[in-house]
Amino acid sequence: MKKLATIFILALCALPIWSQSRALGVEADTLRSLRHYKGSDNWFIGIHAGMNHSLSENARFGDFMDMTKPGFAVSVGKYFSPAVGARLYFSYMKQQSRANSEALIEDKNYGFHNFAGYFDGLFNLNNIFGQYKESTRFNVYGILGFGFNATGGFDDKVEAWGKMSAGGYQVYTDKGTYFSLRGGLGLSYMLSNALDLNLELTAHGADDAYNGTRYDRKYDTYVAAMLGLTYHFKDQYGDRRFRYATLTDNDLLDDLNARINAERGVVRKPEKVVKVEREVFRSELLNTTVSFIIDRSSITELQMKNVAEVAKYIEEHPDVNIVITGYADVKTAYPEYNMKLSKRRAESVRDALVKKFHVDPSRLRIDYKGDTVQPFEMKNEWNRVVIFLTEPRNK
Repeated sequence: MKKLATIFILALCALPIWSQSRALGVEADTLRSLRHYKGSDNWFIGIHAGMNHSLSENARFGDFMDMTKPGFAVSVGKYFSPAVGARLYFSYMKQQSRANSEALIEDKNYGFHNFAGYFDGLFNLNNIFGQYKESTRFNVYGILGFGFNATGGFDDKVEAWGKMSAGGYQVYTDKGTYFSLRGGLGLSYMLSNALDLNLELTAHGADDAYNGTRYDRKYDTYVAAMLGLTYHFKDQYGDRRFRYATLTDNDLLDDLNARINAERGVVRKPEKVVKVEREVFRSELLNTTVSFIIDRSSITELQMKNVAEVAKYIEEHPDVNIVITGYADVKTAYPEYNMKLSKRRAESVRDALVKKFHVDPSRLRIDYKGDTVQPFEMKNEWNRVVIFLTEPRNK
């Protein structure tokens, strides 16, 4: 039980890392990519009500309905991706168990209270085994969790048993807290953008004494069926669900560059003037740019020919070096992330020039502005770009 619990806990703690590595059917050069989300996005709360049924030592000798009692729960959690989430789950169960034949009482059924808390991992099976679709209303998800069951409030008649040891059977009426594992399956239906209807079926395992009795086994079990509602909070974009970003079609990236260059006459860039001893070097902004898909730093095949043009320019102008400046658009993600993204874009272009076109790396310098500078104010998506500026070469 301890080894299983340790593996269980480590696996659940790795959920955020695993979810970030999950591809979810989005390739580097495709037109669909999820928006970038922060830690404060994709949170939810839930309320649940249903029934639980005891499977403890002697429950099988009791009437099915006698062993079935109501329960209630609340939960709060977050989805790290459309495939993986986690939550805290707190429940109260009125539970029923049964004494064995050694208890010399006529009615051997007895009740108690079970307050439980779990840390659950949530695994959306639709999106693990298929591509995420925004329009999907019906989802199936797995539940794996660990936590504690705190039990007490045993019926007064249990006190009459005292502590028994005949046949290895013992009765405990004191309150106790017991480690528990659980797993199950959930079904959800999207009622609205904010609200889901859920049905969850779970099986729970706890120490044999959790129900006040211990009899020749390591743990007891019970099952639960809970119907609930889940409310999704708004994210930084004002939405409540994962959304795909609006991407620029690869076939239009070349046209995008052409339009950017055409607008250079409208969007004026200040020219850097660098004094070099007795002459003035006038920096030149190259007409060639490299555009990127939203939230990406990889260079598409269509854009690689623009990198080739820059390499050719460098070869034909041995007296200059190139400053490679990366940018990100201000309407996607947040400043800290965009700064890192613009750096990755500049590095990606530099690496392509060096590795693919054999440009001397000493002639290249990278710079990155994030979304602090928007070189093209006319259209937001034009700022997902790398721009090239000349500077004097130090020979």
